[in-house]
Amino acid sequence: MLLFSFIWLALAAALIWVVAFLIKRDSAMRTVNPHVKILAQQAIGPRERVIVLNVLNRILVVGHTPSQISLLTELEPEDVANLKPQTINVDFANNLRQFVKRKLG
Repeated sequence: MLLFSFIWLALAAALIWVVAFLIKRDSAMRTVNPHVKILAQQAIGPRERVIVLNVLNRILVVGHTPSQISLLTELEPEDVANLKPQTINVDFANNLRQFVKRKLG
């Protein structure tokens, strides 16, 4: 019985180590690069979006889908000088209330 408990303990420790390794590896892949900044983005479908990027002081507009990223155009820096971030209403309760009112009439 003691051997059986030791085996399960070793398996649990190994599982914890594997999960910690995967989380560490994933977070290392998501490091912030100071040379690439997202200036704006807009969803144009459920999984498609247009993104305005500043990459090494070049302003790029790209289209992003689950299967590819395409360069749409390059803008001049003065074109985005007055770009203001959009405010997003994140009040879930009010959004849900409005949705229910629209659906119920």
